[in-house]
Amino acid sequence: MHTTRYNVFGQIHKALRTLMFDSVLQLQRADLSDPENTRPAITRIELLLGMMDGHAHHEDHFILHAAEKHAPALIQEFENEHVTDLALTGQLREKIAAYWQAEDKPNAGKEIYYALNDFIAFNLEHMNKEEQVLNLVLWEHYTDAELFGMVQNIQRSIAPAEMDIAAEWMIKGMGNAELLPWFKAVKQEAPPFVFDNLMSIAEKHLAPSRWSQVQAQLN
Repeated sequence: MHTTRYNVFGQIHKALRTLMFDSVLQLQRADLSDPENTRPAITRIELLLGMMDGHAHHEDHFILHAAEKHAPALIQEFENEHVTDLALTGQLREKIAAYWQAEDKPNAGKEIYYALNDFIAFNLEHMNKEEQVLNLVLWEHYTDAELFGMVQNIQRSIAPAEMDIAAEWMIKGMGNAELLPWFKAVKQEAPPFVFDNLMSIAEKHLAPSRWSQVQAQLN
């Protein structure tokens, strides 16, 4: 069954969705008339945009390239959607830049809010399509070991500091049933300092009750 197959998008998409929802929530709570009060929300949106840029780049080079020879028409659809995504990203960055210069901060902040919602709505649909459609192509032509290797290649290409940020949002967005196999695999396969660093991130960002559960099951 497909549900048992390895999902190359699983962890990173959960991280990105969590960051998207957090970004909207922070902006909704911000006092848009006060730039300093709004600044943390905008900083969070800029983090989201940076992670999405990196994610699209890694997908193009490591995932879409592998699937292209098996489903060229489908991959062209995804490439076209990445062009749309770039346009939405550019619009959102323009709204953020305009906010700092605007005299009417509340309305300029609303422009950011609606541009952010457009960006997120498009990407939620795009990510669903990747998991529900593109995965079928990958599963037909690649083993789970090969797919896992693609994800490992992506992770090796990411600077450690950036990988720590990605890990933080993965941890925030995943349940224990998903965290434990991941943590166990890192413990078995990675150098001890990598596992220790991951545990430090988990301890920082999991609720104490969940952290205790994870520790108990790891040991």
